[in-house]
Amino acid sequence: MALDTTTVTPEIRITPFTGLSETVRERSGIARAEVVYSAYGTWAATGAGSNRSISFLFSLDPDYGYVMMDANAAFIKSADYLKMEANGVMEITTDTGPGAAQRESQWYNFPNSASRQSSGTTPIGDIPADNYNTLRPITGDNGIMVFTLVDKPTALLYPFPGVNTIDVTTMFGELAANQGAVAYRFYMRFLQYDITQGYNYVVNSPRLTR
Repeated sequence: MALDTTTVTPEIRITPFTGLSETVRERSGIARAEVVYSAYGTWAATGAGSNRSISFLFSLDPDYGYVMMDANAAFIKSADYLKMEANGVMEITTDTGPGAAQRESQWYNFPNSASRQSSGTTPIGDIPADNYNTLRPITGDNGIMVFTLVDKPTALLYPFPGVNTIDVTTMFGELAANQGAVAYRFYMRFLQYDITQGYNYVVNSPRLTR
């Protein structure tokens, strides 16, 4: 069995916030902009005898700080159930110098809420895993799995002195082999802060206000 890997680079959309002078913004906890990363496409069918994984990978602009607000992904299979793992993972890696030893790494789960339905008479303990995990039918005779990041990072993702890059990688997998093409949707939203706000108490307050 071989592993077919797919890497997707999401598109970025930046919406600046207006209404404040630069001086007022610097002294406040108000973000500069909303930054959205999104992707829309098809996860290709596997090769014969292969299983697969898919990763959504991007690097945050190191000239700003960020707070993650929302993150979700959906996978839709035409007229079928999905056999994906019911949990994805996200890694946020802060590169503080050369070599793996100089990388700070945060990990978070991307769970899918199971459908838990096959037929009205099948006990939950007897439902096959793909039927259990997949909601079907949806948007026609299709199966869908929706992954949502419930426990979001509470730390400010910020290029403190010595930080070179902030990489965000979200990964999903499917151990079952010989699976067909799947449509994917990916969305992640951040609030963007100026470098000068990085040490501001309002932005970094231990009292969670977001």
